Amino acid sequence: MIGLMPTLSLAMIVKNEAANLPRCLRSVQGLVDEVILVDTGSTDDTVAIAMAHGAKVSHFEWVDDFAAARNESLRRCTGDWVLVLDGDESVDALDHARIRSACMEDGTAGYFLTLRNYVLDAGGVLLDQVIRPNDTPYQEGSEYDHFADFPSVRLSRRFADLRFEGRIHELLAPCFLERKLPVGTLDAVIHHFGKVDLAREEEKKERYLRMARDQAAADPKNCQAWFNVMIQAASARDWGLAIQAGETFLALQPKPTHTVLTTVALALQETDRPAEAIPFLKRVLLDRPTHLLASTRLAVSLAQTGQADAALRLLEPLVHAHPELPAPSLALAEVLLSTGRSEEAQSSLKQSIGACPRDPGLRERQVQLDLQLGREAQAALDAWTALAVIPNGGGGLWHALVAGSLLKGGEVARGRLILEQGLKVYPAHPRLLSLLEISRTL
Repeated sequence: MIGLMPTLSLAMIVKNEAANLPRCLRSVQGLVDEVILVDTGSTDDTVAIAMAHGAKVSHFEWVDDFAAARNESLRRCTGDWVLVLDGDESVDALDHARIRSACMEDGTAGYFLTLRNYVLDAGGVLLDQVIRPNDTPYQEGSEYDHFADFPSVRLSRRFADLRFEGRIHELLAPCFLERKLPVGTLDAVIHHFGKVDLAREEEKKERYLRMARDQAAADPKNCQAWFNVMIQAASARDWGLAIQAGETFLALQPKPTHTVLTTVALALQETDRPAEAIPFLKRVLLDRPTHLLASTRLAVSLAQTGQADAALRLLEPLVHAHPELPAPSLALAEVLLSTGRSEEAQSSLKQSIGACPRDPGLRERQVQLDLQLGREAQAALDAWTALAVIPNGGGGLWHALVAGSLLKGGEVARGRLILEQGLKVYPAHPRLLSLLEISRTL
């Protein structure tokens, strides 16, 4: 006799997700049997959108505790299995069958899925991962060029005491660990778009840092609480607090994750203490010699402590082995520049841009390098190329460089057009305003 197909509930908590929720709910049509959505205080159309998509909506008074809200959503689920998503996440149709098949497996209580964070800055860092180019077959997220992946328990058999832990950056994994329940790994992706909403990410930084600090104060022996403080402090660029939280974590947990070691190292570098960062990075590489971020950051510290040759020996093979990744090439450019090899530095930076042509951070670094080397005409050309692929990029500087070059060359009409385009996006930019006044006298 063929057994019945297990049922699957989608558990969500949301607040003001009207812009993202339709995409999320469309992506799970045909995959889940019910949508349980707990709203924590939306003032937009989130609830109406959820109800229009057939979600079972309830309300939960926000108590500054993500786990509490999550557990309310789990409590309301009725399926045999539970899939957990946020409003700014989705599941590609390519993974529907994989998820359904996983729910048929006996003996596994839950699964790690891949949480894919799409980002705009390819030269940046997300936790302990180097940003990678997006060359996957998924339609979800195909509009973004870069991402970083992390494992996350998002699919679980529903049982009575299934629960999240942690006031912030809440986790299901500890629930399985404490109960010694088997957790598998599923080759399926949760597509997360929150990191590309820069305004929202900025708004969350201080709020999340406050919540993390409150949890650590309430439970000072909790390693995860100090981990969250460290991560949120690094996100807010409070490097001193990031170091303090990381060191507290290390005092409580002598066997830290790579993320702790690389984050403390980054914070030390950002506070002009590169020599102190080296032991943390070497500790990561002793455990995993192929860790790209640790290798790249170690090279930066070596260069900053007068060991440029050692830095180059470390970086050059990485760049050769991973031409598709911008981080090693960008680091190589910085090391080369520190040794006076500016032409080679520019070549390495161009290689990074070739791998990620639409990355605003890399384009900005190229323009800044031109200016640093006193090549304003080249900076204008590179700014023009950058604007062709990122029309609103540069914070106003790119438009100013291009417009200034055009005005200087007698192309007043084209210069004014670029100025007008720039001022639409950056209406208070002083250099653009100054050039506009100059253009009116020509």
